[in-house]
Amino acid sequence: MRKNKAFNRNSIPFLLLAIIHLMLLFLFAKRSKEKTIWILLLSNIGFAYFFEYPVLNLFKGYSYKPSIMKKRAHDQVLGAVLSQGFYVPVTATLLTIFHKNGYWKLGSTLIYYLIEHTFLRLKIYNTHWWKPVYTLLFMNIYFHISDWFYKAIQARKDWALSLAHYLSIEVIGITLLYISAAGRKIRFGRGMYHSWWEHFAIAPLYSIVHSFFAVKNSAKPGLQPRLCMLLYRVLTDLFLKKIGLLKIKLTQLWGNIPFHVFIVFISRYLYIKIYSEHSGEHIKPIEISCKPDKKGT
Repeated sequence: MRKNKAFNRNSIPFLLLAIIHLMLLFLFAKRSKEKTIWILLLSNIGFAYFFEYPVLNLFKGYSYKPSIMKKRAHDQVLGAVLSQGFYVPVTATLLTIFHKNGYWKLGSTLIYYLIEHTFLRLKIYNTHWWKPVYTLLFMNIYFHISDWFYKAIQARKDWALSLAHYLSIEVIGITLLYISAAGRKIRFGRGMYHSWWEHFAIAPLYSIVHSFFAVKNSAKPGLQPRLCMLLYRVLTDLFLKKIGLLKIKLTQLWGNIPFHVFIVFISRYLYIKIYSEHSGEHIKPIEISCKPDKKGT
């Protein structure tokens, strides 16, 4: 097992870019009067995660080598999280919030194109079937998707608010799952022997499905729906453990309950945060209840 130092030849470019983007985010977010900037950022990260899932997790179009994590698979995913799940969404969000035109988008795309080539020369990033020219194409499209989605949020479109809610939960869930996997608290896989890449192929699906039900459930106020959703998540873990997809000890399974509690309540908080500014009558998402609806006699 490799013992990596946090600061080394490979990690410094990743960490330097992370610091730069973090500073840009907080400096410009402070200047912006838009209250939806954080929801847009989470949504943009969610779009990026959905893009990364087939390209990296399933088909391994490229690989990163930040040399921060000990396990190679964890290290590669961390590089992707930093690059595609943080740097680019931050830029997309700022371009959208400050209404920058196509020239700014093209210029930003070219900067990332140059960064990609620099990473290739430094040998901290490798491409397999992915080509840098794809970056030019898809990143520019991504920036325009951010603009389009932001307009829909500003117009308080129900589908956009629901999607923003879903993506926000999905981002938090997948990120926490990665942290749990890196800490060896959770692992997915079929059979007795499986790779970490199999885990990273299954884990996002776990969060994607849970996020869907969290969105449906979080519209209903009160403690009972929260307990209902918590019970559903715990029973799902028990079922996945029973069929052999979730590799976790029973004691660790109960130790994951705080994770489920957090997701259940953050889902409700995000619902309130996103819909609180909605003007006019709002059509609530379908709710999940532990009990059937009572019909009048």
